[in-house]
Amino acid sequence: MRSPPVVEASSLTHTYSLYGLGVAVSGDAALLAALNSRLRQMPPDGATAPALAFEFQTVRDAANHTVEKPRGPGRLVYEPKVGGQVLHFDSRDQLYIEIGERVRALCDPAGGHTRVSIVQGAGDGLWLASHPLLTLPLMEALKRRGLYSLHAAGLSLNGRALLLAGGRGAGKSTLAITLLRAGFGFLGDDIVFLSRDDDGLRVSAFPDEIDVTDETVKLFPELRHLADRPRTPGSPKRQFRAEDVYRSNVVWESRPAALVFPGVADSDSSRLEPMDRDEALLELAPNVLLTEPSSSQAHLDALAQLIRESECYRLRTGRDLDALPRLLRGLAE
Repeated sequence: MRSPPVVEASSLTHTYSLYGLGVAVSGDAALLAALNSRLRQMPPDGATAPALAFEFQTVRDAANHTVEKPRGPGRLVYEPKVGGQVLHFDSRDQLYIEIGERVRALCDPAGGHTRVSIVQGAGDGLWLASHPLLTLPLMEALKRRGLYSLHAAGLSLNGRALLLAGGRGAGKSTLAITLLRAGFGFLGDDIVFLSRDDDGLRVSAFPDEIDVTDETVKLFPELRHLADRPRTPGSPKRQFRAEDVYRSNVVWESRPAALVFPGVADSDSSRLEPMDRDEALLELAPNVLLTEPSSSQAHLDALAQLIRESECYRLRTGRDLDALPRLLRGLAE
């Protein structure tokens, strides 16, 4: 008979308020510090019954994981860039994530509860737990509550959002930093959330850390000190907080103004071109994980509404970074 799992003691809990929802995160001190580096802009919340709960447990080895893969058929809905798989179990509306033998997560999006099991001593376990294994369940839980994720950097000017959408290598963070330096407000570096009210679509901030490559660090003198810091095990990039370097204001809510799809061009000058809205929707469609049908359709509908309410452009980003704020400012004014 299998022995009961050996779990490291963990009784610390931090709480936050996210878009009016109480979020409780429990785990050991090191993990809570890593999570707080992402969530520290969210106000603390003293609710005794939070809407969302994340429980992180450390185990001695893979044989003692406290999270088990659900029985029955699961559909592959996402393959993380760090490896592993994300499966959705339709009959239970559960999301199961595993990355090698190091970490596992089981999420009940409708119920708002996520459990994460981390093998003690896994070099990248802390980063995996505090990043993909927090982000993916959080996006699915919020999707069931009318908040739809968009993989984009978000800046704001006079209450109007400029959204920089695209995948890895598109130059979103470099462009976001350029606009922060020019005085734009900050919505987020990699994720923002969309919701609806009587006046249309709202863009809500997720003011996470900003992730930058070593090449981006070299472009900005105020960031060069990051090259002297050791990289977080497992992270492909270096992190810093926008408010620590630029004293930028978080703009918690804006109305969409423009959706820009950047790409790095080997040219001296940047070029901004109008983009067909149908093409823009195809670009955004991978934001939707095809999990529970009703909320997934609502997510796709929110992306379609975003495109209807925004001007859409492609940006070929050249080497003229100093000219980009002037080029883009008019889109949000």
